[in-house]
Amino acid sequence: MANIVPMTKEYARLISLWKYEGKYSFYNQSEGNIEGYMDGTHFSYTNEDGKLIGYFCFGKEARIPTVEEDIYDDDFLDIGLGLRPDMCGRQIGLAFFNDGLDYAQRVFNTKKFRLSVAVFNERAIKVYIKAGFCVTQEVTNSYFKNKFFIMNCIR
Repeated sequence: MANIVPMTKEYARLISLWKYEGKYSFYNQSEGNIEGYMDGTHFSYTNEDGKLIGYFCFGKEARIPTVEEDIYDDDFLDIGLGLRPDMCGRQIGLAFFNDGLDYAQRVFNTKKFRLSVAVFNERAIKVYIKAGFCVTQEVTNSYFKNKFFIMNCIR
C-alpha cells in the first residue's frame, strides 16, 4: 500500500539526487535544489515502509512556461509527477499515476485534470492515455524551447 504525504526536506533532497539516463536526463534536477519542492504543492509517494517511490505536484506550480499565451485556465487542476529512476520501466507507472489522481480527486474535489509532458516522453504519454488523458494541444516550453503536449482528462 502506497502513501501520499506532504513533502519533507529529506524526500526533496533525495529527489534532487535522482539521475535519469538517456533522453530522460532532461528531467534531472540540480543536486541539493530542494526549495522548489517545499512550496506546499508537492507531495511524496512512498511505500508502506516510508521509502520514497515518486512525487506529485498539484496546481499552478505543475504548469510549464510556454511561448504560447493563455494556455492554462483554472478549469482544470494541473498535475506534475516524477517516478524514481530505478522504478521506471517496471510497469508500475499506471498504478502510481492513478493513485495520484485518486488522491487529488479526494483532496481537491475535482474531476478535471491537466498535465504537460515532453513530446519525446512516449513512455509517460502511453501511461497518461491509459489513464484516460488525451492530447489537447502542443506547446513550446519557453525555457528549454522543446515541444510539450498538454493533456486533459475528466474522470
